[in-house]
Amino acid sequence: MSSNEIKELIITALNEGFQIHPDLVKVLEDRPELIPKVIEAIKKKKEYEPNSFIITIKDIESFGLNLEIDKTNFVISSERSIADEVQISTYEELNIMLNDRFKKMKELWLQRPTKTTLYGLNFIKNKGKEEMWSFALVIQKISNERYEILADDGKGVFRLKVSNKRIYDEILPGSCLALKINPTDFSVTEFEDVEFPEVKRKKLKGKIALISDLMLGSNKVETIFESLKVIKPDGVFFLGNVVDSIAYIKNGISPSEGYNRLAELLSELPKRVIKVIIPGHFDSTGKALPQKPVSYKVAKDLYSAQNVRLLSNPSYLIINGSNFLLYNAYYMFKASEMSEQTLVKKLLKIRHLAPTLGSVPIVPSVSDKLIIEDVPEYFFLGGGKEKVDMIYKGIWSVSAPSVKECGCYAFVNLDKESAEWIQAR
Repeated sequence: MSSNEIKELIITALNEGFQIHPDLVKVLEDRPELIPKVIEAIKKKKEYEPNSFIITIKDIESFGLNLEIDKTNFVISSERSIADEVQISTYEELNIMLNDRFKKMKELWLQRPTKTTLYGLNFIKNKGKEEMWSFALVIQKISNERYEILADDGKGVFRLKVSNKRIYDEILPGSCLALKINPTDFSVTEFEDVEFPEVKRKKLKGKIALISDLMLGSNKVETIFESLKVIKPDGVFFLGNVVDSIAYIKNGISPSEGYNRLAELLSELPKRVIKVIIPGHFDSTGKALPQKPVSYKVAKDLYSAQNVRLLSNPSYLIINGSNFLLYNAYYMFKASEMSEQTLVKKLLKIRHLAPTLGSVPIVPSVSDKLIIEDVPEYFFLGGGKEKVDMIYKGIWSVSAPSVKECGCYAFVNLDKESAEWIQAR
């Protein structure tokens, strides 16, 4: 509806002694076919409600229409993709990123309120007389039988024994830890993760649907979108693998068709709904972490869609002043022998999203962007097979399993601080 038509309608109403409520004007901008109903409402009020002078949405709904205004509970004030840094390619230059990881992690560990003196591993080995602490990057586990690891303390690489299986199993290669060393046999008797202080989540309102592995092209998704129309979320976060690019290519079709189809499906949801999309290993973004957002060239229609944001994997959002971290953790879930809930907690404890060297493809860069430097209040994950709903140190973590695995998605109610699993097929 043009602004001139709105003005003419307002003038018509004023001439009859009525005003049109601003919320109704907003509806008419999208629904010009309702103009005759407004005129009817004016006539009806003149005859039956002579002391009422405002035409509202309720008056139009008296004709059997449902014109409830879609009001969002969410305001995104900041979004940050983290896959846009300068990247490097050679194996030797991987050390640049690992050195950055070690430096930043040590700084984070030193920010802890409890102060512990750290010593170099060489000093402990040659001059230590009692158990001492050192900070190191665990490069690899080199013996499952003898519980041995390789650790780099920034000044050299050392072979260490681990005193028991519990400690050995809990240490992830690629993670940075404070290690308590017994100089007698040069063994690790305990360790401490980097950790972070207790997070105080702000009270938020709103409901978010978390969907992992939608896999357009190899998965029927219409029932999911019908379900979304019923539950009326304020936000829908697609946590990786929205399109099965390989399926499209095998059928001789460009994956762009999948992203165009997604744009069509999203257009059927209310405009107020925030739609956030991060990629996974089946999307057209490459497989190594961090993954760049699906490109404009591939997903042109999505970029022009209402209230849609295409971000990297992983990425950050600040919504109503609260920090959200979104991550498709497929590679970590696949590589780990832990339960998925235990792994999610472990990633938060070590403050790194992909510490395991070798089993997770990572694009080396001059700065390690997979460190959790900005501690989130909400941590939403996709790419797994298990349902995870947990709070650790105040961070609320929800992991939505693959739609193909469970035929469901997660529905997070921020008002009630609860999560449920909606069956959609």
